Amino acid sequence: MPRRLAARIDWVLLVAVVTLVVIGLTMVYSATRVEMGTRKLALQAVWALMGLALLFLFACVDYSRLQSLAVPLLGVTIVLLLLVLGLGHIVKGAARWIPVGPLNVQPSELLKIALILALSGFLATREDEVEDFGLVLKSLAYMGAPTLLVLAQPDLGTPVLLFLMWLAMALVAGCRLTHLGGLALAFLMLFVAAWGLDIIRPHQKERLAAFLEADADPRGKNWQQQQSLIAIGSGHFVGKGLFKGTQSRLRFVPDQETDFIFTVIGEETGFLGSLFVLGLFGLVVYRGLAIAAAAKDTSGRLMATGVVAMVLVHVLVNVGMATGLGPVKGMPLPFVSYGGSSMLTMMAGIGLLQSVHIHRQKITF
Repeated sequence: MPRRLAARIDWVLLVAVVTLVVIGLTMVYSATRVEMGTRKLALQAVWALMGLALLFLFACVDYSRLQSLAVPLLGVTIVLLLLVLGLGHIVKGAARWIPVGPLNVQPSELLKIALILALSGFLATREDEVEDFGLVLKSLAYMGAPTLLVLAQPDLGTPVLLFLMWLAMALVAGCRLTHLGGLALAFLMLFVAAWGLDIIRPHQKERLAAFLEADADPRGKNWQQQQSLIAIGSGHFVGKGLFKGTQSRLRFVPDQETDFIFTVIGEETGFLGSLFVLGLFGLVVYRGLAIAAAAKDTSGRLMATGVVAMVLVHVLVNVGMATGLGPVKGMPLPFVSYGGSSMLTMMAGIGLLQSVHIHRQKITF
């Protein structure tokens, strides 16, 4: 990275993200060392290094140039999502991954970045029309085809995340609250209709029902969440110590290195460690909002807003799931959970934030 670019980088944001990655590597090793040794740790370290390289690459390039990749990136993503339906690796009844050698790539993660680039460019070039309901519908249509392909996997969480990202960006762009509120209500009605028509899969209904009636079936569908609460509660104030979590070591909580990684944090580092991790995420969100506010143009402001919304929704859903405040949903904890696709997507998002921050003023060499 050129010296003048390095001088302009948001180091607070970068240090917060790198710290979360280091915590994630530690927790992944703790959660998997008994059965896998250092294998998953090594893979996650490789993904993290690749993610950092992607972060710096995006940071160096002016975000306005990155936006020119939006349409081609959306096209590639749609092709990959179609391949998932035909060749996808099925895990727990869902085909969301394309096998590439020993690794599995999740195209729906790439879709998040593609839509942030596409929507920020679309809305920014039509600032004079944001109060027009027709424009609001057109912006929402960007998610149409790829979202239907994601739903077919089946994956209900990602479309909800994409809708919330769009909602945040449309709100910042200046779209009318009445228009956005009406579409949010329509979205909710579609969900209710899909539930009643059995379009939503039985296992997805069971997850929500298990959350609403947590005490009715503690050893059935709600077993995972109940064990997560036991593990976090057993950590008390300062935790049991690194690599000393009994619930983690004995694998009482399934998916503890991925969707339930916050469980390992709570058990081994306690309330203080959990609060520290949440504080780091709060710092990432705060710096992202500050970058959005200081952006030199609408395009940068919307791009930063989309990234912040993506990170924030992931954190709220993942932590809420682990602590019993929300239903179980396969959504990783950014920078911390094991998984290459998520790591690269989140690092790319931080790279976009850094690009908006770095290029908020003209740079001369």
